[in-house]
Amino acid sequence: MRHTGNVLSHALGNVFLGIAVGLLGYYGLTSLLTWAEQGRLRHELDRFGGVSATVPQVDSTGPVLDFGDWESTDKAYWDGLAEGGVFGRMVIERMSLDAVVVKGVAVADLKKGPGWVTYTDLPGPTGNCGISGHRTTYLAPFRRIDQLEVGDVIDLYSPYRRYRYTVTRAFTVTPDKVEVFDTTEEPTLTLTACHPPYSARYRYIIQADLTGVRRLDQGGS
Repeated sequence: MRHTGNVLSHALGNVFLGIAVGLLGYYGLTSLLTWAEQGRLRHELDRFGGVSATVPQVDSTGPVLDFGDWESTDKAYWDGLAEGGVFGRMVIERMSLDAVVVKGVAVADLKKGPGWVTYTDLPGPTGNCGISGHRTTYLAPFRRIDQLEVGDVIDLYSPYRRYRYTVTRAFTVTPDKVEVFDTTEEPTLTLTACHPPYSARYRYIIQADLTGVRRLDQGGS
């Protein structure tokens, strides 16, 4: 009996080890795929100059909310963007995140990085801009979303501007509560990710108010 028990324990141990190795291999493979996609997308950003700089430089001489020629620059760029194309760049210091955001949240889109929810508003003078991302696979860009605190800064870059948002709320909802993406009069950013990690039972929501819009120095460094 003891021999049989030892054999069974050994077999179960091998099964669990195999599962663990398989999962590690899967997560590693998805991360590698996204890493390659992010590199390609960053190369696309290079043609815009300033936004691809290590630390994009902004023109601090203009108004705090600089929407001059917004429709002919940012809006025109986003309106002409294909699904899966480069929507912008997101930098969140609290989350150690610096990622290219793509247009769309289809499976193929989110394999590339965080995605703009296409039925939400564009970053701009009004409206609620929604962006979603993975927490456990495909480089897990939103892994640390639950570490964001009220007052933290989120920088979202278009090819022409830096949109700076300040976190105002953090909460969880069930997946059916899509009203978190409802349009707003005041310019708002809503980030979403599955919660807890490795589960789709809830959505973790971060909402932030737009507190600054600056034009980018296209010769940034």
